[in-house]
Amino acid sequence: MIKIILLCILLIVPGCTIPQESEEDDLILATTTSMRDSGLLGTIIPIFNDRYNVEVKVVAVGTGAALRLGQNGDADLLIVHAPEKEISFIEDGHGKSRVTFAWNRFILIGPVDISNNNNISNAFKTAIDSCFISRGDESGTHIKEQEIWQQTNLELIEDDLGIHPINNNFISIGNGMGVALNMADELNCFTLSDAGTYYHQKQTTDLIASTFNDSLTINPYSIIQLSQTKKSDLAEKFENFLLSQEIQLLISEYTIAEKSLFFAGQPNQVPSSNAGSA
Repeated sequence: MIKIILLCILLIVPGCTIPQESEEDDLILATTTSMRDSGLLGTIIPIFNDRYNVEVKVVAVGTGAALRLGQNGDADLLIVHAPEKEISFIEDGHGKSRVTFAWNRFILIGPVDISNNNNISNAFKTAIDSCFISRGDESGTHIKEQEIWQQTNLELIEDDLGIHPINNNFISIGNGMGVALNMADELNCFTLSDAGTYYHQKQTTDLIASTFNDSLTINPYSIIQLSQTKKSDLAEKFENFLLSQEIQLLISEYTIAEKSLFFAGQPNQVPSSNAGSA
């Protein structure tokens, strides 16, 4: 518990919910701000709580912070979206298994539609000519952003802000997706977002989505069973619940303003389409 409190303070993570001391039938789920801000967990978790008479307590942080919580034994289960880091996490012995249960796409959000670029890396080169808001928080979105910068031919630097272009139009905020969207809206900048959070907040901003179907934009969400937890049985029950036909259907039918926000299952199980696009 002390470790969770200190982590939230040190990271200065808005919306980082500190659970009370875990009871026998509580499950601490460390997950991403994007998964929380999409609203999907708020639909799924109450069903699980009521059905099994338990309480899933959510700690919403960036993927990097969520993995550290799992590594330190301060969570019972993870839902994250940075595949390479997840695989390394398991290979290092901190996790027992990893299963992708839903996915959508990363989209470039800004004051105008620049989807006339033939891929998202070219669109990044256009966006930085205006201004670009980076989360800079080791989240799955920030990790993906750095991967995309490396696909451009821009001059890049690697420092405490991560990998990014050498450009005064680059602004790193060290904060969550909701804050990045609000700042991009206020400053007429671009930012990378998961589709779920953007469409959940779309009515509160004037930002426009530019969408791309290249492989770089695929955004899989995976559940990781942890090596250090006394709640393995309950954590596995929650995983099976997420993978059940009932909840997979709920995920695929989850919409906001008639916009589908997620595909159920793994990306290779679903043909490419415009889910999560404008």
